[in-house]
Amino acid sequence: MELVLLHEINAGTFARLYLAETRGSGGLDRIVAVKILREQWGEQQDIVNRTRDEARLLARLRHKNILRVEDLVEVDSQTAIIMEYVDGLDLKQLVDGMRENGQRVPAKVALHMAVQAASALEAAYFRVPTGLEQPLRVIHRDLKPSNIMISTEGEVRVLDFGTARSSHIFRSAQTGAMRFGSLKYMSPERREGDRGEHAGDIYALGLVLLELLRTEWLPLLPLDTDEHDAAIAQAVARVDNLGMPNPEWDAALRRVLTQMLASDPAVRPSADQVVKLLHAFVEQSSGPVLDRFAAETVQPLADRLRPQNGGGALAGRHLMVNPLPDLPRGSDPRQAAQPVVAPSRPAAAAAPRPAPARPAPPRAAPQRPATAEQSAEAGSGRTMMAVGAGAVVVLLLAGVALAVIGGAVLWNYRGSPPAEVAKTTAAPLLADAEAAATLAAGGAGGAEPGAGGATPAAASGVAVSVEVSGEPAQWVHLERGDASAAEGRGSLRAEVPEGDYDLAIKIVGRGVVRAAISVPAAGLTLQCDPDARSNLRCTGGKRAIILKP
Repeated sequence: MELVLLHEINAGTFARLYLAETRGSGGLDRIVAVKILREQWGEQQDIVNRTRDEARLLARLRHKNILRVEDLVEVDSQTAIIMEYVDGLDLKQLVDGMRENGQRVPAKVALHMAVQAASALEAAYFRVPTGLEQPLRVIHRDLKPSNIMISTEGEVRVLDFGTARSSHIFRSAQTGAMRFGSLKYMSPERREGDRGEHAGDIYALGLVLLELLRTEWLPLLPLDTDEHDAAIAQAVARVDNLGMPNPEWDAALRRVLTQMLASDPAVRPSADQVVKLLHAFVEQSSGPVLDRFAAETVQPLADRLRPQNGGGALAGRHLMVNPLPDLPRGSDPRQAAQPVVAPSRPAAAAAPRPAPARPAPPRAAPQRPATAEQSAEAGSGRTMMAVGAGAVVVLLLAGVALAVIGGAVLWNYRGSPPAEVAKTTAAPLLADAEAAATLAAGGAGGAEPGAGGATPAAASGVAVSVEVSGEPAQWVHLERGDASAAEGRGSLRAEVPEGDYDLAIKIVGRGVVRAAISVPAAGLTLQCDPDARSNLRCTGGKRAIILKP
């Protein structure tokens, strides 16, 4: 294959990036980007191996938001990767260019770009590539504005996986020789010496999103936990326009940002949860859509910044290149892999959060599932509403689900999915659809969840009241056997015969938690709050009741 290096696009610490043209034997010419390792690193075998690891990873990670790799070759005696060329800007160039022009990145655009970057992280960590049986568990470890690009057509690509860690067996580089990554975008635990886990990528993405929304760069944040979280809270509060339709959605987005940037990695949601949450905010936000923004803003900036000369030491070179022979990886390649186990939440999770204003839009999720699949997409349908008990409630749930699928309402993801929630089932979507419908119907001044929402099966009996704070409840059920004795949205107020029941509560975006309770003749009033383990702890009876999945 003939390779013509046109000009240097960018130069980094480890490699130079060239715009190039490939000329195949069949007469097919393509414009590509070529990442060539710098000469001084050619003798550093670990750096060479990392470059090759990046090519192998990108060859496996076929995803629309991950930069596509074409080949691994040798250029001028240096290891090089031929990859997809993205005509556009990285996010650092975008923010700098817009600041120079006195412009702000629209909130809808910032959120949409973050959704696509999160989708890349989700695919890298959770999805099973074709031909493999398990996810690669790829952790980027150097996500920052200059490693995220937006094309002139509005396509987002995450690039530079050369610092990534993964559990795959193709690794040649040994970890630990150098600490890779940009200090400012490192999570607190990485700055303290941690090698980097999935939660660290979420932190970096949260910081990038916050800077996009502010259209300015934040300073290096304090490492002390209290000072760090206070600085984040202040930075989030100073974003003056998030493009949300009402204060409830605005407050919810600020909570999501705060959780993504929490000093405690256990509080941060996972990439698949971030995709769902930010999708909901994109749908609610106002402002230009991404492709229009790309045409009106990215294209002119890219034209202005695009090199006009043939710069670069290797510019103009015509080379015949062949695929680089693979390196020997030792007798047991798995020994070099250092498997990364899917992160799991420690016993102590996020502290209870204060009760939100009602009705509340989506909340972020402090619990991270062990596995995840593709995030759900909206389809088409229509709303059917019914009021009543028993089978009528089932019809209401189905109608609300159709409303969300049809676009009449949007997801409302609030809460924290536990690790065992399977995203391949439709039940969480139906449940979250109901909450979204409640929000869409109520708006900023809608009825308080639970007020008048209970649908007791019994018209008389003793009073039962269940209130949930800290994390908004989607529904509250009082069950006896296989039958529902009383149901409510957001909270429960009903009259039921005294006796033994199962109390089940669905937090938006999470699974159902439940526990057995006894309703005495005097009635029962419960106040439920998330505990340190993200269960629900209900008080008000003779003893505290812990609701668990």
